Formats: sequence, C-alpha cells, structure tokens
Amino acid sequence: MRFTSIAISGPVASGTTTAAKAVAEKLGLEYRSAGDFFRDYMLKHNIPLHKKEDLPDEVDEKFDDEATKILKSNKPIVFDGLYVGYFARDMDDVLKVLLTADEEVRIKRALKRTHTHKETAKTIKLRDEAHDTKFRKLYANENFLDPKFFDLIIDTTNKSPKEVTKRILKEFSG
Repeated sequence: MRFTSIAISGPVASGTTTAAKAVAEKLGLEYRSAGDFFRDYMLKHNIPLHKKEDLPDEVDEKFDDEATKILKSNKPIVFDGLYVGYFARDMDDVLKVLLTADEEVRIKRALKRTHTHKETAKTIKLRDEAHDTKFRKLYANENFLDPKFFDLIIDTTNKSPKEVTKRILKEFSG
C-alpha cells in the first residue's frame, strides 16, 4: 500500500469532517479532527464558537505541532483539519486530500450544522480570510490550501458524501 494515513483539508463546510469520518470508518482507522479539538478547547475556555480567530496563537501552534507528530509517526490515521494537508506536504506515506466547494453551497451546509452560529455562516468568507491571515502570521506566507500540496483534489459542490468517500478510498487503495 502506497499510503498509511490520510490528511483531509478544505475550507469551512467543504465536507472534510463528513468525508474523514466515513473514510476512517470504512478503513477501520483512527479518526482525529482539528475542529473537535478546537471546539472542545473553546467550550472549556468560554470562547464563542464563531470566534476561533481569537484563540491564542500558542493553542494553534501546540495543536498543529501535535498533528504533525501524529502524521509523521506512520501510525495509520485519518486526520481532518484546515492545515493538516499542508503540514503533511512532504510526507509521502500520507494521502493529502483537498476538498473544495462553491461558497454558496458551503454557506448552506454551515447553516445546517447544529453547532454553527448563524453569523458564522453569513461570514464564511471572513472566516476563510481570518484563517489565511493567522496561518501566514504563524507559519508561512503561502496558501495552505494551494492544490500543489495535495495528491487528490475533489470539488464537493455537486457530489454526495458517498461519492467523495468512494473517490478517497479509491485513491488510498490505488
């Protein structure tokens, strides 16, 4: 097998978590989510969920460092997170997947989430820009979602979760 692990990245509401959970389940691999980590941290520290950009930089750096260590460990895992594909860019044994979707579709998806603050869905573009600004400040002056860092790019706009999962599994097993 060419890959031992999978890193799935994409902008807010592009389908990363849905795909990662489904792929992990199908493969019987451990699943980790950057979103779950940050949501738990924010709830514990009384930070509103729609204010992720307000997290101290050290929290992002600590998580990103841990995620990178996990991906480098060669332990089979499916990891979803905004930056995980970028951090795995030089890891040949990690399948790096970028999911994209039209902004309108992403907003509709975000509104359907039970944990999404209504303002968050309305300002998805602002969140994307805030994530980009924070990444450039902490790590590198480049686009962490640039397709050049990924092995597989899937536009999920008109695809079902099942289709996306099937495509990732095909690439992983291929």
